[in-house]
Amino acid sequence: MRWFVISAVLVISPFFGSPTFASTTAKAWQETRSWDAIFTQYQTQVQPTKLQQIQPQKTQGVVALWNENKQQGFTNSIKRANQGFLPASTFKIPNSLIALDLGIVKDEHQVFKWDGQTRDIDNWNRDQTLITAMKYSVVPVYQEFARQIGEARMSKMIASFDYGNEDTSGNLDSFWLDGAIRISAIEQINFLRKLYHNKIHASERSQRIVKQAMLTEVNGDYIIRAKTGYAVRAEPSIGWWVGWVELDDNVWFFAMNMDIPAVDNLPLRQIITKKILKLEHVIP
Repeated sequence: MRWFVISAVLVISPFFGSPTFASTTAKAWQETRSWDAIFTQYQTQVQPTKLQQIQPQKTQGVVALWNENKQQGFTNSIKRANQGFLPASTFKIPNSLIALDLGIVKDEHQVFKWDGQTRDIDNWNRDQTLITAMKYSVVPVYQEFARQIGEARMSKMIASFDYGNEDTSGNLDSFWLDGAIRISAIEQINFLRKLYHNKIHASERSQRIVKQAMLTEVNGDYIIRAKTGYAVRAEPSIGWWVGWVELDDNVWFFAMNMDIPAVDNLPLRQIITKKILKLEHVIP
């Protein structure tokens, strides 16, 4: 039976016996080219210039799935699943962990006052908590977390998390958007598995609060905890959706990234991933 408490800090996820934790290995991954048909169902729209019309093109991207019970991974492209990209707002997961562990964020109820600067995204123009800042991907709140964490502590903790290439060089408050840090889909899954099992080098309390903040969807069949990302400063721009699906007797981890030539393509991150989860009978 799945146990969870949505409104409290406590989130008990490992409902089946947790194995001795180990990162995934190359031998555990299988390429499943049949998923390419799902990508080809959707065409991304290229942002036109004044002299051009919108030109549809084949969606370029990857989905990686990990079956925790069977310790087995599947992806439509081993090559792209191992390719590093800017994490963009998926970095809010480790950023939250660090801020909580250092006491910069006291808990999920602490209020972070809006700075009064009006921005294009309406949900950013208000006070936030950790929950809402994660939900609405409020960049200014996380930039302030990073500034308070500082370069030395940020670098040390990202290295302790074994997060991607661990390179935090660049601007302290934007390196995950335009710096040197890179993470692959498979590395995202390795990191998420550690978080799920409370095996990250951070307090168990911090990990449980972050998992609560990642709550995305709950119904009678499954729970999804996840985070989106949009690396708009990359060339091409990259979209992410990473997280896991909790079932009564198993957990499936997922990491998808795709080229995003225009902002209208962003919903495809979830649409394609859910299509594949349904194809693999992970969700109904």
